Parts: sequence; C-alpha cells; structure tokens
Amino acid sequence: LFVAIFIGSGRGQDLIVTTEGDSINCKITKAEPDYIYFTFKHKGEMRNTLLSVAQVKTYTYNYYSNSEVPSESSVTNFPYPRFRAAINGGWSYRTAKITSNIPSDLKGYVEDLKSGYHYGIDLGYFFTEHVGLGLRYSTFRTKNEIDNVYVTYPNGSSRYGKMSDDISVNFIGPLLNTRLISKNKKNGLFLNFGLGYMGYKDESELVSENFTIKGSTLGLCWEVGYDIGLSDKMAIGFQLSLMQGVLSRLKVSDGQQTQTIELEKDEYENLSRIDISVGLRFNK
Repeated sequence: LFVAIFIGSGRGQDLIVTTEGDSINCKITKAEPDYIYFTFKHKGEMRNTLLSVAQVKTYTYNYYSNSEVPSESSVTNFPYPRFRAAINGGWSYRTAKITSNIPSDLKGYVEDLKSGYHYGIDLGYFFTEHVGLGLRYSTFRTKNEIDNVYVTYPNGSSRYGKMSDDISVNFIGPLLNTRLISKNKKNGLFLNFGLGYMGYKDESELVSENFTIKGSTLGLCWEVGYDIGLSDKMAIGFQLSLMQGVLSRLKVSDGQQTQTIELEKDEYENLSRIDISVGLRFNK
C-alpha cells in the first residue's frame, strides 16, 4: 500500500519514500497503477527511471520548495526507449524449390547453396510506445564448389574442371516497427515489416571460365522477434525473418562483355529465404 500526498501547487521538488526507508528527491513525471516514473539528479546528470509501486511507501508532490531538477516543461521524459539499434547474425535457408532442369548429379550441389549465413544492422526510432520507423541493411552469403565437372560445348568438344559459386544477396530499405513492451520496460515482442532494394551477385566459375552474375529486385521483409533486457540500455534479441524477392532479369559478365538475359517465368530466380537470428540490442 502506498500513499500520494499533494502539497501546494508550486513547482518544487518531489519526494519518494521507498518501503526500505530510502528518501528520493526527484521530479515525478508520471504515476501509473503499477509504476512511478521520475527524474532525479545523480553526479550532476539528470536521469530518468521508475519504481514499482510495491517498492514505494509514499510519494509527495512539491515536498521541497527548491528543485535541482528542471520543471517538466524543460525536461523531455519518455517512460520507454525511443531509439533502438540492433546487430543481427545467424543461419539462413533459401526456400525456393530446385527446378527440374537441374541435372540429377548436381542437385546436391545446388541444395548446399540454399543454406548459408547472414548478418545485418537495424536502426529505429519509435514515435510512440508501440510504433516506429527504421532502416535495415542485411547480407546473405553462401558458396560451394566441386571438382571434376564434365562440360560438353555446342561444337562437340568437352572439358573437365572445377565449378564454384560465391553468392551474396544484399537488402537495404525502411522498416515499419511495432512492439509490445513488458512492464519492466526491458523486454519486448517485435513485429516488423520492410521493403526495399534487394541485390543479387554470384561470382561463378565453370571449368576455368569466370562469370559475374548480377540482378536486382524489390525485396520484402516480414519478421517476429523478442528482446530480453540485460540492462536498461542493452538486450539480447532473437528473431525469425522471411525475406522475399524474385529476379526476372540477370546480367552476366565474363570480364569482357556483359549480356542481359530476360528469364522465362519458369526460370525466375527466387531469392526468398528464412533467417534465424540472434544479436545485441541497444536502446535509449
């Protein structure tokens, strides 16, 4: 049980008395059924924090006539984090099916190229406790190679050699961020949506001939994540994302000339994948 006391109508400093008997000189910015939010001065700096009502015995407005804390009109107080930066990394899997025109002895090679890793960074700003906007950059990487590949050319000649692919898919674009924050303001459930530029690049080798294959398209991002607070400003986050994009055109270069290839509908390059991420979150 706690009691709120009002003294006068001035702009003095407030007093909070905890259940452990501690007195806190502060400026109370918000009182809710579960938490008391306040600003206090610590080593010359203004700090914003909160206490559970279970920790508060009484609080008194305008207890002191003179205040070391500026009035509410000159202090911006947010009872939740506004800025969020996230660093992510983890395992990825491309969801597209292997087309029937891939030779059976190469299907294992192509299947291995569907798995890879990703890393990226998000920056976000929340206008309200639940909604914000952000920006994302992420990269997916995978590669594979095999030896003793047999190639027959149109003139009837054939050669043996190595085949390799080094693939990267980049995404950059804005995000719509939504969240539900726990009562302690440290943990949060996030649902995000984004769209932006998705670029594809494959550094390929086929029997001593090198090619660079590029393409770009509109990419979509859908994801759900959960942050677990390690402190007031840092958390560890877990995230499941679906990235989507389809290429209908590719540019192939052998270092001397570049050819643009318009793909048939059944030849489209599906870049869709699932990302499972873990990373650090920085909140302010």
